Amino acid sequence: MSSQSAATDLGIRIRWSEASAHSAEVREFSERLHSVSEQARKLLAHIAELAYHGRGQQRKPDVAYLPELHESCGLDVDAMYSLLSELQNAKLVRLEDPYPFEDVQILPSSSGWNAVEALAKFCETQKLVLREVLVDFRAAS
Repeated sequence: MSSQSAATDLGIRIRWSEASAHSAEVREFSERLHSVSEQARKLLAHIAELAYHGRGQQRKPDVAYLPELHESCGLDVDAMYSLLSELQNAKLVRLEDPYPFEDVQILPSSSGWNAVEALAKFCETQKLVLREVLVDFRAAS
């Protein structure tokens, strides 16, 4: 499968060479991503921004801290937890550690490959907006 067709499984038209090496995982991720609401995808994009950008190396990999997420996402607690539940049911994230020290971990595929992390890196190198890819399924070709 070419990188073009693997990336199209995600619903976007970009050249993403890593997608061809992980075509089954891209399809699985795409199905899970399409199963959640637009609001949940927006929260996932925000979680990815917190997990992969603008933070020190001392933090856990693939993790956004829940207090930081809540303070920066603009949602009330009930709405945020509702969307987190939707993301958890789709196996896109999980909550770690007991309250009040909860972390939101972005989950890898069953093989261990993390599509969100790979997309975040790809978007950074290609100067694409991760939110547009995850939420709107679009990117510049």
